[in-house]
Amino acid sequence: MAKPNDLEEGLFKGKILLQTYKAVFTSSSSAKDVEGDGDGADIIQNNRCAKKSFNALKVKKHVANIINMEKVTPRSITYIICQSVDGDFDYVQLWQTIVDFFERLPGQEDQHRVDRLLEWWTRKVFGRSCCDDLSQTAKENMSVNVLARQRAAHDDAAFDSPS
Repeated sequence: MAKPNDLEEGLFKGKILLQTYKAVFTSSSSAKDVEGDGDGADIIQNNRCAKKSFNALKVKKHVANIINMEKVTPRSITYIICQSVDGDFDYVQLWQTIVDFFERLPGQEDQHRVDRLLEWWTRKVFGRSCCDDLSQTAKENMSVNVLARQRAAHDDAAFDSPS
């Protein structure tokens, strides 16, 4: 239910919208046990159970897998919202209004709220946050990269030292 003083609260977080999204982009079976709220922990648990139960079965790739979709995007949400058909409804205007909500933001706080909403969607659909992408600093500090730099330094020191 919309709050008159905060229309953004709960916007784009409906259970049916989430189920429809998952049915289109992941699979109809993944949409069965969807909850509209929460942090996505249920999706992670469902993925673990699915891996155990389908371990011996061959599973077809879903649309998100085929197109290498790893995050929920504003336009993919908009696509799902515009799927129903009503002859007199202006879907072009609806499409543009939703895209503008996500992409034409007046300030940084608005951008932060949209980013959080997209993270919520990605957790609910894929069971991980879109912030899971490692920053360059995090990659540089991974032990394998630190080890490579240390080895290079040892090689340089050995090459420079008199034998």
